[in-house]
Amino acid sequence: MFMEKILSVLFALCILLEIAKAASEPSDIPHTRHFFHVGGDYVSDGNGGHYFANQSYVEKLTPASSTTKPYPLVFIHGIGQTGTNWLTEPDGNPGWSSYFLSHGYIIYLLDQPSHGRSPFLGPPINNYTHVTPLSAEVIASRFTTPELDSSYPRAEPHTQWPGGPGSGVQGHPAFDAYFAATVPSAVANIPQQTAVRAAGAALLDRIGGRRRPPFVEPALNGKVPARAWEMTDIPMSYEPAVADPAIDLVLTVTRANSTDEEDCWVQAESPVPRQLVNLKGIIRSLVVTAEASWHVLYDWCSVKFLRQAGVETDQVSLADVGVNGNGHMLFLEMNSDESARVVADWIEGINPRG
Repeated sequence: MFMEKILSVLFALCILLEIAKAASEPSDIPHTRHFFHVGGDYVSDGNGGHYFANQSYVEKLTPASSTTKPYPLVFIHGIGQTGTNWLTEPDGNPGWSSYFLSHGYIIYLLDQPSHGRSPFLGPPINNYTHVTPLSAEVIASRFTTPELDSSYPRAEPHTQWPGGPGSGVQGHPAFDAYFAATVPSAVANIPQQTAVRAAGAALLDRIGGRRRPPFVEPALNGKVPARAWEMTDIPMSYEPAVADPAIDLVLTVTRANSTDEEDCWVQAESPVPRQLVNLKGIIRSLVVTAEASWHVLYDWCSVKFLRQAGVETDQVSLADVGVNGNGHMLFLEMNSDESARVVADWIEGINPRG
């Protein structure tokens, strides 16, 4: 009888501890989740067998309460990452997906082909030479603690990685949680960009009909130099048409306005800059530059190039609107809701219904 009472008390304590733990953890926005794959195709292994390659895994998150925005948001991660970037931050707080769910948006999270839950198939199925992970040291230097070694001119103001300055290193819980979620990436820009474009177009076709910019079909020879088409390594549709970008795109150096920026190449003013006809008058873009990101060096140039090519492009420097201390991974940092608000305000500013 005595032991039964002891066990009952212990059981009750365990329940109370679990309740207290649940109450102390950040709560997410109630939503429903579905997943599917887009893009990709069957490819032969040369021996009579077939595999499915270059597909992208997609999660669809829908607010449980109500969808108040007419358009969904699509989130696409970068090198070495997956769609989990947008879910939970390294310190356990809800991420950007929760922020935008709370504002009534349907969210689509994409794993790029050959990343995360989008299967990687090596040679001979894909012509990737190899995949490579980013080391903890590279991640720290570029993403999480650039302030420690001044990796680039604007690194010092970085303060917002979870835990504060100097915390984005091995052994810190937030860094370890983030680094454990990184994945290897294919070292093959042309096939990877081609696969991402095809998967992204397939997703937009699925969720928005034909309300997406048209894409040129690639005609690749594998010998194109890096960023041959200026913004990409794969063909883009210019007007007048570009047959050989090394010849047809007439470039000039434009000088930076400060020591925090780099000189860069843009189209010359003569002949008249070629236009990105599949984007001009169709989309409006926003370039968000964090105070302590290496993108400070050249975002200004990306904006100039897009505007030259007829793409309506806005730029916001987070520091100019009172959002300070962010690096490249601003959506994972302590003030991520502040940067999300900047993006949300821009979206709702160009489309009052969201």
